[in-house]
Amino acid sequence: MSTLEGVRENRERRLAVTVGAVVVGLALSQIHWAGLLVAGALVALPQQSLGRGVVAGLGVGVLVVALFLSRFALVGTLGPVLGMGQPTWLALGIGLGLPTFGSLVRGVV
Repeated sequence: MSTLEGVRENRERRLAVTVGAVVVGLALSQIHWAGLLVAGALVALPQQSLGRGVVAGLGVGVLVVALFLSRFALVGTLGPVLGMGQPTWLALGIGLGLPTFGSLVRGVV
């Protein structure tokens, strides 16, 4: 039995690894946009199936977008940022799409 299979079978270990993957993925995404892909991949690997992995990747994307928007809300510039239109929608789409795309690595491993 591989280590990854052992994590997938034990609920507590899977949850702990997933939380660690979220933290590492969010830290990497602060450094470079490719960290979003890595975040999705890391979160999806301990999941029991491809479907759950993709949902976990989408969940990381939602978290990234929520943190992105909350930064603007904290400084009071959320309204103007949302009013920019296409650049904002592109940033939101990237935040949701890249972790979800990265989570597809679960189908390979």
